[in-house]
Amino acid sequence: MPELALAEALLDLLALQQVGVKLVVVSTGSGEARVDQRLIDGGHKWQEAPLQVVAVEEILQRGQLALVESLGCDLKDEGLVEFCLGLGAFKLIILMPRQVAGGNALSREAARRWSGSDALLLHRAAEICEAGIPRVHLLDERHQGVLMDELFSNEGVGVMVYADDYLSIRPIAPDDISELLAMVGRSMRDAHLVPRSYEEIENFLDDFLVLTVDGNVVGCVALHLYDEPRCGEVACLYVKQSHGAQGYGRRLVEAVEERARGLGLPMVFALSTRAVGFFTETLNYEIYALERIPAVRREKLLASGRQSLVIGKRL
Repeated sequence: MPELALAEALLDLLALQQVGVKLVVVSTGSGEARVDQRLIDGGHKWQEAPLQVVAVEEILQRGQLALVESLGCDLKDEGLVEFCLGLGAFKLIILMPRQVAGGNALSREAARRWSGSDALLLHRAAEICEAGIPRVHLLDERHQGVLMDELFSNEGVGVMVYADDYLSIRPIAPDDISELLAMVGRSMRDAHLVPRSYEEIENFLDDFLVLTVDGNVVGCVALHLYDEPRCGEVACLYVKQSHGAQGYGRRLVEAVEERARGLGLPMVFALSTRAVGFFTETLNYEIYALERIPAVRREKLLASGRQSLVIGKRL
């Protein structure tokens, strides 16, 4: 590792240890970096151990970092994976000499299907997830502060292959309402989204889905049902700006389309002033005449004075 990146990584390990994270560091290099001496100089609580579960667990129970000097050990090593499984490790973090392809986060299924650059590496990470380690992080060791930037942000800076519910779309829960309102508040104030109150969302709770990343709500969408004609409205579509360009908006719309199909709806529509291109170019919607939507919704739109276009799709 570059000198500055290594120094910062060791500081990050100290900070993680101070907040109670149980750490096992497997040093796979030549030994020239003298990680043991650096841990002494950095004030870490640590002890060297063999690559053996019982010995390492004893060190962790004492609140110490376990340092394993294991030359030649890498991601292909079944012994390393068995060691991690024996410890019940939640994360296996690999520091690599470069940035790995794949984006920020891939499910183990998506990693299995990956056919671009670093396919073999991602396939191996998927195998490790399937073996029982929930998350495998592949990080660029040249990036200063890579551990903290990866672990303490939703999107991270490396590639994470996950086997749990890191990213999910689920029905909204009552406890999510306040978080949803805080999330979309600015867009409502700027008139990009129709204003909604806590009571309105609570009364139509069954209509809403939320997208969560690592347990945090970062997006939402609703499907409002109508008769005469029988159809659904895709509404309140929002993704946090910090989570843009990840395809989350598309995932949310596809989720409510799937719900609409399950309900036997022949058509869905949306009203938008800003996202028309997103719907037509990304999701194959078409611009509809205002008369094609239910009269009750048409009257409400006209009364609001909003200059929204109607876009729709047959299912």
